[in-house]
Amino acid sequence: MFAASKSFATRCLRSFTTSASALNAPASTSKTTATASEVVAKAAAAPKATPPLPKSYFVQRTKSGQLPVYTDIRNGGTRQQIIVRKIQGNAGALRTEMLQTYPGADIRVNERSNQLVLQGFPIAEIRQWLTIKGF
Repeated sequence: MFAASKSFATRCLRSFTTSASALNAPASTSKTTATASEVVAKAAAAPKATPPLPKSYFVQRTKSGQLPVYTDIRNGGTRQQIIVRKIQGNAGALRTEMLQTYPGADIRVNERSNQLVLQGFPIAEIRQWLTIKGF
């Protein structure tokens, strides 16, 4: 028992000493000098676009890699709804973004299940919109 713990301690000590010696090694001191015109050219070539802000919602795909967009037919086929499931985060923000694209649409948020219920849209159009948005 003692021999096993001694060998373990030796291995730990070896790894610590090798990592400590690597930290104490002097870094390479290769200096490159750049002229002012090169610095300005590099700065001008760099894009100045700010990264997009992260969204407060996410639509998770199913296990088979499909978007969780389903049709729900009720009242003997007279009422057809599209349900967007698996929304993580703020489903209301997804609703407002959809309303910006489709103004006047009938989109409701089911707060209990965190789903969107849409009426009057073809399912392919909603799937395409979600794909364009990056989900």
